[in-house]
Amino acid sequence: MALLATRRVSVPCTRQARRIAVPSSVRSRGALQVKALFGGGQGGGGNPFDMKNLMESVKKAQQLVQTETARVQAELAATEFEGYDEEETVRVIMSGNQEPKGVEITQAALDLGAEECSKRTTDAMRDAHKKSVTGMKEKMRELAKNLGIPNPGALNM
Repeated sequence: MALLATRRVSVPCTRQARRIAVPSSVRSRGALQVKALFGGGQGGGGNPFDMKNLMESVKKAQQLVQTETARVQAELAATEFEGYDEEETVRVIMSGNQEPKGVEITQAALDLGAEECSKRTTDAMRDAHKKSVTGMKEKMRELAKNLGIPNPGALNM
């Protein structure tokens, strides 16, 4: 195996040396034109690191999320869920945001006494709350799907 001998040659960095390095076909056209890596803005795909476009996209996505979230919250606030005790002598109405809206107690529940009436009211509240949370989760799944979030079930919704 033969070894090649190399020698360092120093070339002065002068104007003349730089001109010699540029091919004459390019030199005759005038100034050199340097294009960006991804097409130089000439329709070649664009620069994926263009911060202006990136920020505009982020703002649009943020606005879409805010708009959709506000719509879902308004729907939940307007939706009412009814909960009942086992004998349906107490009815509790709760919003989709788990806000109590009303309680109706029948005379039959009142006739059972304060302790039993309290127990039935609590049961009806739990039922209404459970239905309200289920409705809210369903709306949140819809929101995630509309926003293109993959597998919203993984988010424990």
